[in-house]
Formats: sequence, structure tokens, C-alpha cells
Amino acid sequence: MKIKKLHIKNFRHINEQTIVFGKRLTVISGQNGTGKSSVLGWVAQLCDFKAKNKRLNDEYFKEDYSNVFMFCPINDYKNSYEVKFVYNDNDSLIEEEKVITTRLQKETKKSKLRYRTDFDGRGKALDFPIIYLGLKRLIPFATERNVRVKTTNIPDKYVNSFSNLSKEILLLIDDKINPEPVRSVNKNTLAMKTDSYSHLGNSAGQDNVGQIASSLLSYEKLKAELGNDYNGGILLIDEIDASLYAGSQIKLIDKLYRYAVNLNLQIIFTTHSLEVIGHLENKLGEDTMINHLVIRDSLVNNVVNPTYDYIANKIKNQIQKSDQIMKKSFICEDKVAQYWTNNLLNGSDLKKMVKVEKGPFADGTIVSMSQTKHSLFKDVGFILDGDVKKKFEKKKKPAKTVFLPETSRPETVMYQFLKSLSDNDSFWDDNANFTKQTCFSDYQGNNKGTHKRWFEDEQNKKFFGNTYSKLFNRWKKDNKDKALKFQAELRSII
Repeated sequence: MKIKKLHIKNFRHINEQTIVFGKRLTVISGQNGTGKSSVLGWVAQLCDFKAKNKRLNDEYFKEDYSNVFMFCPINDYKNSYEVKFVYNDNDSLIEEEKVITTRLQKETKKSKLRYRTDFDGRGKALDFPIIYLGLKRLIPFATERNVRVKTTNIPDKYVNSFSNLSKEILLLIDDKINPEPVRSVNKNTLAMKTDSYSHLGNSAGQDNVGQIASSLLSYEKLKAELGNDYNGGILLIDEIDASLYAGSQIKLIDKLYRYAVNLNLQIIFTTHSLEVIGHLENKLGEDTMINHLVIRDSLVNNVVNPTYDYIANKIKNQIQKSDQIMKKSFICEDKVAQYWTNNLLNGSDLKKMVKVEKGPFADGTIVSMSQTKHSLFKDVGFILDGDVKKKFEKKKKPAKTVFLPETSRPETVMYQFLKSLSDNDSFWDDNANFTKQTCFSDYQGNNKGTHKRWFEDEQNKKFFGNTYSKLFNRWKKDNKDKALKFQAELRSII
């Protein structure tokens, strides 16, 4: 079975809203008082598993609703509520509905006064396994009274799985963790026991992870016991991130998704954690859904799959900040390379992303800088002249490095390009007698010194444009593909 939607109408401060569930993970987020835990309460009341299979903590796959959903004698007993679930039974394409209503049952000789729930009039709950983990799981055993260790026999396969899963989520390496069956007034769970501490040394975070791990492995046990009759289950977790630091939160979410797939589970949890929401932002879809509850005009509204920024601003109660693009610095060999790089970026989005720094550097220095792992260059990229490419023909190019187009120094590239142009090309200015003849007459050599002097010739520079823009633009006109390739390589680094 898979729950698809929950329609809530006129329940407390929820006027009429729909919660949408993912096939695997469902996040319920929002500020305090928006009814996040109430959503879990309604889901918990939906199921009443009849089989007598037991979890690893020796309890059944059902919940005492009085521990899950508290109705207030003052505010709730005078009202009757109605919610409607939409679900698919056994993964069929046919959608079914289950309506839950509430009513006050007056005291009689056979029963006490109580506020109860009915299904489809006076029908029954769904026969489906469910586990609910509430906030009582976060009370450390060391603060409780009447704590006792049980003698429950746990098969070795689950002992090892409990240890490995707990260590992976808590990011532990050395300790061997054993499950210790413990019962208190508030909890009946598997605590963590090592050579150094028992359940009394468990932190709230360890209690949290221990109960989640125990629940996942309980479903693994149920699947093995039922065989072909196993159809999945539901795991509800209130405040999943409580007492866990960011790294464990993210690891926990990844583990939950894996178990949800392998055990055909729907895992529904509440959270305020921006780490969790940010981790799931790019995973939203049919399998994973986020429902963010906000208050507008004193009523709760549900926003389905909003952006991370939307949720972050709501949770932090802040106004959206204007987008600020942090430019990434790239170092060039010299001023010529800086001019050409900036020209290659003209007209592209990269202009706002890249800050081009220039040399001059002694020959080979920038190449050595690009290969170093020194912390000074952690956030710096490198743009090397094309003639350096041959040094990396037989070895890997340094990370965060891109080469200027062609296989020569920029001055040589432009020298050879202009010399190949027709005398009638529009680049030349016959009226001013700026022609191939006057441009190259004093520079007929074919070495980099000659090309550099040609490039810096004061007479030529008058016609090459400010920062050599006219010269570079003419080259770019005939070499658009090479300019785009350079941009793509730069963008991939950013």
C-alpha cells in the first residue's frame, strides 16, 4: 500500500489543505504550531495491523493512538473532524479512499467518556504495519526512573546490522555497538552498548538513531517472516533531526531512502533541519516530497516541493536576499593573456562569474602554481597559454586549469592569424595605410620575441583597439567554435 494524499478540512487552524506523500520519503516542515505532528497523528490512526509479528523491541507493528494523537477535552471534544486519505492498495493503479471522522462517545455502563475515531462511518482502519517514533524517544535513559534491561533474544544477523547501521549514521569507526533491549516509562527500545558504556551512557542522539535503526531492522525481520505476503509498511518519525549534528542527519537520510527502497517502506518525518532539506532539494519527485506548512491569515497553508531558499527564508524568518554572484579568480600568465581571456568572455554569463588576474610571471612559474596543492591556491583557477599544452600531452592536466585557444602564445596566434588574412579583408584600413605590408614589414621573424615586439608595436596598437579588442574580435569572428569551447571548459571548472 502507498498513501498518496491526505485531505484535511477544518481541523484546528487548518482550514482545507492537502498533504502529498512520496513513494519513499515524505518531509513535513514548517514553523512551530503549523500542525506537522498532527499529520503524523492522522497517518498513525489510519493503520491497525492485525498480524501478531513482533518488532525487535518485542512490540507489535501498531500504535496506541493515545500515545500518538492527543485530542484536547476543551477545544476538540466539542468538535467533529474529518480527514480523507487517498491510497493505492498493493501498488495497483486504482486509487481508493479512507475517511476518518471523530466523535465524542459519552459515558455508558459499558464504556467511559472518550473521544474516538471512526473509519468510513463505523468501519475499520487499514490492516497495514506501522511504527511511530515520537519525541519521547529523545529522553536519555540516565534521566528516567524504573529503567530495566530486558532479556529479549535478538538474532545475530540483526545484532550485526544494528551495529553497522548505527555506526554508519553516527559516523563512528572503532566501537563495536551491541543492541541492548531496554524498557522505561517512556521507551521500549534497543539502546546502544559498547565496552565503554551501557544504555545509561547513551546520548539523546544515540537514543534517536538506535530507535530508528531498530525500526528499520524490524521491517527487515517482518519481510523475512511474511515472505510473499509482505507488502511494505509505514515509518513515522517526529523531529527526525533532533539531537543529531549535520553529518549524521545527511547520512541518516541516505540510509532511510535505501531501506525505503529495499523494504518497500513509506517513511514520513517532520523536521526543521535546513541540512536535511538542502540535501533533498535535488531529489524531489515521485519518490520524495516536501510539504512545507506556513501560516497565512492565521490559517495553515501547505506549499509542496518549494525551493530550498523559500524554506530557508521561512525558517529563518528573513527576507530573500538579492542574488550575489561570487566571482572565481583565474590567474593568467601576463597582461596579454588577461586581455584575450576577458575578450573571450564578452557576451557570456561568465563575465559575471570570473575575475581575471594577470602576471607577469617568470617562464614556468604559473605552470608550477597550477600543479601545486598549496592552500593559497585552493579557490584559484589558472588560464595557461596554448603553448603549454604540449607539456601535458602524456600526463593529466592540472585541476582548475584551462588553456587559451590554439597551441601557441597569444601574440603568436594573432601574428599568424592576421598574416593569413586577405589584403582585402575589412580589418585593414587602406585610407590610413594600415595594411599587411605596414603591419608586418618590420617583423618578419618567426620567434616569440619577434611576435611579442610586433604585438606591442605602438603603431599597430592604434589599430588593434583598446585592450586589443578589434584584433581579438576579428580572430573570434572566424573561430567561434574555439571561443565557445574555451567558455565551456571554464564554466565546467566553475
